Amino acid sequence: MKPYLLTLAVLCALTACKPASDTAATNTAVTSGGLAPPEPPAKEGGDLSGYWMISFGPMAPNRDATPLEQTLLDKLSPGTVLLGDSGLVEFEPGNYGGLQVKPELVAAVADYDPDVQRSVATTCLPPSIAYAMQGPFPLEFFQSDRLVVIKMEYYDQIRLVFLDQDSHPADWPASRAGHSIGHWEGNELVVDTQLLQPSTLFNNGLDHSEQFALIERFRLSDDGTKLAVTQEFSDPAVFEGKAARVFTLDRGEGHVYPYDCDPSYGAAIQARERE
Repeated sequence: MKPYLLTLAVLCALTACKPASDTAATNTAVTSGGLAPPEPPAKEGGDLSGYWMISFGPMAPNRDATPLEQTLLDKLSPGTVLLGDSGLVEFEPGNYGGLQVKPELVAAVADYDPDVQRSVATTCLPPSIAYAMQGPFPLEFFQSDRLVVIKMEYYDQIRLVFLDQDSHPADWPASRAGHSIGHWEGNELVVDTQLLQPSTLFNNGLDHSEQFALIERFRLSDDGTKLAVTQEFSDPAVFEGKAARVFTLDRGEGHVYPYDCDPSYGAAIQARERE
């Protein structure tokens, strides 16, 4: 037997081939009998792809939560402290949003000088995504069935959310973006992030540690124009219990632009200080 005939024979054995006439007859019988072909399974999740920018103005708890935000806030762990520094708001030195921060860390940052952020060494050092996600810079989402990519304009950071993984690999290197795994709960994307390098928690000198663990929920409005987000996190090395932020993104048109941080900015600041 010729090779291609053997291949066809094997395929027919595996798939129970029927003569074309039989197949046509079967199809005719199904359709003429009024039986509709089975519907494909509903695809879970919403379409987050595109350009998003944080809604300007106060965020909860500095205003009442929107119904969309409240849906996510109702899912926070009991006793979670809702922080009021989302968007353009930043806590002054010594203000930790009601968190019970370890006394030794409070003492360590008591004399924090914000100007340290403008040195050559730190000007282009990206913050943790725990802080950067709720900042006043646009985001762009790309998604497939296996992966969600979040491209952030702020410091050109890229987040990868793996939808086909259910644990954090032990050999994954810690970074400012960490390692994220996600799953859909209906039209809500739930993202679990760990393996974050110690970095900015509040922009007042208090950083989180490598024990920081983050759970985010992303939920679209019914018309797809708004995306509510909660970040619930814990860090037993830094504060007691759990904390959370909530904010809303508005869908827009366009793409994020390169941040292209230039360390010469820090050099210029230092030069002026020496004059």
